[in-house]
Amino acid sequence: MNTRLDLNYFTHPDFLSLDGRRGVLRSRGGTRMLAISDDFLRGFVAACEHEAGSAAPFILRRCGRFFGERLSRRFESELNTFAGCALRDRTMIEFDALLRDLWRGCGYGALDVDWARGERGFLPVRLEESPMQDIGPSGHVGDDMFCGILEGFFATFCDGEMRCVQTGDRRLGDRDGTTFILAPFEAAKKIEAMVADKLPHRRIVEELAA
Repeated sequence: MNTRLDLNYFTHPDFLSLDGRRGVLRSRGGTRMLAISDDFLRGFVAACEHEAGSAAPFILRRCGRFFGERLSRRFESELNTFAGCALRDRTMIEFDALLRDLWRGCGYGALDVDWARGERGFLPVRLEESPMQDIGPSGHVGDDMFCGILEGFFATFCDGEMRCVQTGDRRLGDRDGTTFILAPFEAAKKIEAMVADKLPHRRIVEELAA
Protein backbone atom coordinates (compact mmCIF):
# COMPACT_ATOMS: atom_id res chain seq x y z
CA MET A 1 0.00 0.00 0.00
CA ASN A 2 1.31 3.46 -0.90
CA THR A 3 0.79 5.14 2.44
CA ARG A 4 2.31 8.37 1.09
CA LEU A 5 -1.08 8.92 -0.51
CA ASP A 6 -2.98 8.46 2.76
CA LEU A 7 -3.36 12.14 3.61
CA ASN A 8 -6.37 11.70 5.91
CA TYR A 9 -4.44 10.04 8.74
CA PHE A 10 -6.07 12.16 11.46
CA THR A 11 -9.61 12.28 10.06
CA HIS A 12 -9.67 8.57 9.18
CA PRO A 13 -12.41 6.64 11.05
CA ASP A 14 -9.73 4.43 12.60
CA PHE A 15 -7.63 7.29 13.98
CA LEU A 16 -8.98 6.89 17.50
CA SER A 17 -9.65 3.69 19.40
CA LEU A 18 -11.10 3.32 22.88
CA ASP A 19 -10.22 0.62 25.34
CA GLY A 20 -13.49 0.63 27.30
CA ARG A 21 -12.20 -1.65 30.05
CA ARG A 22 -9.20 0.56 30.80
CA GLY A 23 -10.85 3.82 29.78
CA VAL A 24 -7.92 4.70 27.52
CA LEU A 25 -8.18 6.55 24.21
CA ARG A 26 -5.34 6.08 21.73
CA SER A 27 -4.41 7.29 18.26
CA ARG A 28 -3.52 4.98 15.37
CA GLY A 29 0.12 5.44 16.34
CA GLY A 30 -0.48 4.36 19.94
CA THR A 31 -0.36 7.83 21.52
CA ARG A 32 -2.65 8.23 24.51
CA MET A 33 -5.24 10.92 23.78
CA LEU A 34 -7.50 13.00 26.00
CA ALA A 35 -10.88 14.34 24.89
CA ILE A 36 -11.93 17.53 26.69
CA SER A 37 -15.18 19.47 26.63
CA ASP A 38 -15.92 23.16 26.10
CA ASP A 39 -16.90 23.32 29.77
CA PHE A 40 -13.44 22.07 30.74
CA LEU A 41 -11.80 24.75 28.57
CA ARG A 42 -14.00 27.45 30.10
CA GLY A 43 -13.13 26.20 33.57
CA PHE A 44 -9.42 26.14 32.71
CA VAL A 45 -9.51 29.73 31.43
CA ALA A 46 -11.54 30.87 34.44
CA ALA A 47 -9.01 29.24 36.79
CA CYS A 48 -6.11 30.96 35.00
CA GLU A 49 -7.89 34.29 35.27
CA HIS A 50 -8.72 33.75 38.94
CA GLU A 51 -5.11 32.89 39.80
CA ALA A 52 -3.24 35.22 37.46
CA GLY A 53 -5.60 38.12 36.76
CA SER A 54 -4.41 40.26 33.84
CA ALA A 55 -1.52 37.82 33.18
CA ALA A 56 -4.00 35.10 32.09
CA PRO A 57 -3.57 35.76 28.31
CA PHE A 58 0.21 35.39 28.70
CA ILE A 59 -0.20 32.12 30.60
CA LEU A 60 -2.61 30.76 27.98
CA ARG A 61 -0.10 31.61 25.27
CA ARG A 62 2.72 29.87 27.17
CA CYS A 63 0.55 26.79 27.67
CA GLY A 64 -0.24 26.84 23.96
CA ARG A 65 3.41 27.04 22.98
CA PHE A 66 4.30 24.14 25.29
CA PHE A 67 1.51 22.05 23.74
CA GLY A 68 2.33 23.15 20.17
CA GLU A 69 5.95 22.04 20.45
CA ARG A 70 4.91 18.58 21.59
CA LEU A 71 2.11 18.37 19.05
CA SER A 72 4.58 18.98 16.22
CA ARG A 73 6.85 16.19 17.47
CA ARG A 74 3.96 13.74 17.69
CA PHE A 75 2.71 14.84 14.25
CA GLU A 76 6.09 14.12 12.71
CA SER A 77 6.84 10.94 14.64
CA GLU A 78 3.49 9.24 13.99
CA LEU A 79 3.48 10.09 10.29
CA ASN A 80 7.10 8.98 9.83
CA THR A 81 6.29 5.60 11.38
CA PHE A 82 2.94 5.14 9.67
CA ALA A 83 4.08 6.06 6.15
CA GLY A 84 7.56 4.56 6.34
CA CYS A 85 9.05 7.77 4.98
CA ALA A 86 10.20 11.01 6.57
CA LEU A 87 7.62 13.77 6.80
CA ARG A 88 10.32 16.24 5.75
CA ASP A 89 10.79 14.35 2.49
CA ARG A 90 7.19 14.88 1.44
CA THR A 91 6.08 17.55 -0.99
CA MET A 92 4.67 20.81 0.32
CA ILE A 93 1.27 19.82 -1.08
CA GLU A 94 1.33 16.66 1.04
CA PHE A 95 2.61 18.51 4.11
CA ASP A 96 -0.13 21.12 3.79
CA ALA A 97 -2.82 18.43 3.38
CA LEU A 98 -1.57 16.55 6.45
CA LEU A 99 -1.39 19.74 8.52
CA ARG A 100 -4.97 20.66 7.63
CA ASP A 101 -5.98 17.07 8.40
CA LEU A 102 -4.30 17.23 11.82
CA TRP A 103 -6.12 20.42 12.79
CA ARG A 104 -9.48 19.15 11.56
CA GLY A 105 -9.12 15.59 12.88
CA CYS A 106 -8.07 16.64 16.37
CA GLY A 107 -10.80 19.26 16.69
CA TYR A 108 -8.54 22.32 16.51
CA GLY A 109 -10.50 23.97 13.69
CA ALA A 110 -9.83 24.61 10.00
CA LEU A 111 -6.31 25.87 9.32
CA ASP A 112 -5.20 27.69 6.17
CA VAL A 113 -1.54 28.68 5.72
CA ASP A 114 -0.39 30.97 2.89
CA TRP A 115 2.84 29.13 2.13
CA ALA A 116 3.62 31.35 -0.87
CA ARG A 117 4.60 34.16 1.52
CA GLY A 118 7.26 31.98 3.13
CA GLU A 119 9.90 33.09 0.65
CA ARG A 120 9.40 36.63 1.97
CA GLY A 121 10.07 35.46 5.52
CA PHE A 122 6.57 35.28 7.01
CA LEU A 123 3.51 33.03 6.99
CA PRO A 124 -0.07 34.36 7.14
CA VAL A 125 -2.46 31.92 8.82
CA ARG A 126 -6.25 31.84 9.01
CA LEU A 127 -8.03 29.71 11.61
CA GLU A 128 -11.74 28.95 11.50
CA GLU A 129 -13.84 27.13 14.10
CA SER A 130 -11.20 27.30 16.81
CA PRO A 131 -12.46 25.62 19.99
CA MET A 132 -11.18 28.71 21.85
CA GLN A 133 -12.84 31.31 19.62
CA ASP A 134 -15.58 32.02 22.16
CA ILE A 135 -13.60 31.19 25.28
CA GLY A 136 -11.21 33.65 26.88
CA PRO A 137 -10.54 35.90 29.86
CA SER A 138 -13.29 38.46 30.50
CA GLY A 139 -12.82 41.77 28.69
CA HIS A 140 -10.11 40.32 26.44
CA VAL A 141 -10.63 39.30 22.82
CA GLY A 142 -7.84 37.15 21.42
CA ASP A 143 -7.07 33.51 20.74
CA ASP A 144 -3.97 33.45 22.93
CA MET A 145 -3.93 29.68 23.34
CA PHE A 146 -3.82 29.03 19.61
CA CYS A 147 -1.37 31.86 19.03
CA GLY A 148 0.98 29.93 21.30
CA ILE A 149 0.15 26.58 19.71
CA LEU A 150 0.98 27.89 16.23
CA GLU A 151 4.19 29.46 17.50
CA GLY A 152 5.34 26.26 19.19
CA PHE A 153 4.26 23.99 16.34
CA PHE A 154 5.94 25.90 13.53
CA ALA A 155 9.15 26.42 15.50
CA THR A 156 9.86 22.73 14.82
CA PHE A 157 9.71 23.11 11.06
CA CYS A 158 11.02 26.65 10.49
CA ASP A 159 14.64 27.78 10.30
CA GLY A 160 14.96 29.51 13.65
CA GLU A 161 12.53 30.78 16.27
CA MET A 162 9.25 32.25 15.09
CA ARG A 163 6.86 34.65 16.78
CA CYS A 164 3.12 34.41 16.16
CA VAL A 165 1.12 37.65 16.13
CA GLN A 166 -2.68 37.66 15.98
CA THR A 167 -3.78 40.14 13.31
CA GLY A 168 -7.56 39.68 13.31
CA ASP A 169 -10.42 38.10 15.21
CA ARG A 170 -13.77 36.85 13.95
CA ARG A 171 -15.48 38.14 17.09
CA LEU A 172 -14.50 41.70 16.19
CA GLY A 173 -15.98 41.36 12.73
CA ASP A 174 -12.61 41.33 10.95
CA ARG A 175 -13.03 40.76 7.23
CA ASP A 176 -10.60 37.83 7.12
CA GLY A 177 -11.80 36.26 10.35
CA THR A 178 -9.33 35.03 12.96
CA THR A 179 -5.86 35.51 11.49
CA PHE A 180 -2.24 35.31 12.55
CA ILE A 181 1.18 35.95 11.05
CA LEU A 182 4.24 33.87 11.88
CA ALA A 183 7.52 35.72 11.45
CA PRO A 184 11.03 36.03 12.95
CA PHE A 185 11.18 38.12 16.12
CA GLU A 186 12.38 41.36 14.51
CA ALA A 187 9.67 41.27 11.85
CA ALA A 188 7.11 40.36 14.52
CA LYS A 189 7.80 43.64 16.33
CA LYS A 190 6.88 45.48 13.14
CA ILE A 191 3.68 43.43 12.82
CA GLU A 192 2.73 44.12 16.45
CA ALA A 193 3.14 47.85 15.79
CA MET A 194 0.86 47.63 12.74
CA VAL A 195 -1.75 45.73 14.78
CA ALA A 196 -1.54 48.46 17.44
CA ASP A 197 -2.21 50.99 14.64
CA LYS A 198 -5.34 48.96 13.77
CA LEU A 199 -4.18 47.91 10.31
CA PRO A 200 -6.27 44.98 9.01
CA HIS A 201 -4.69 41.62 8.25
CA ARG A 202 -4.65 42.08 4.47
CA ARG A 203 -2.97 45.46 4.73
CA ILE A 204 -0.30 44.04 7.05
CA VAL A 205 0.40 41.23 4.58
CA GLU A 206 0.70 43.76 1.75
CA GLU A 207 3.10 45.91 3.78
CA LEU A 208 5.30 42.93 4.61
CA ALA A 209 5.33 41.74 1.01
CA ALA A 210 6.23 45.16 -0.42
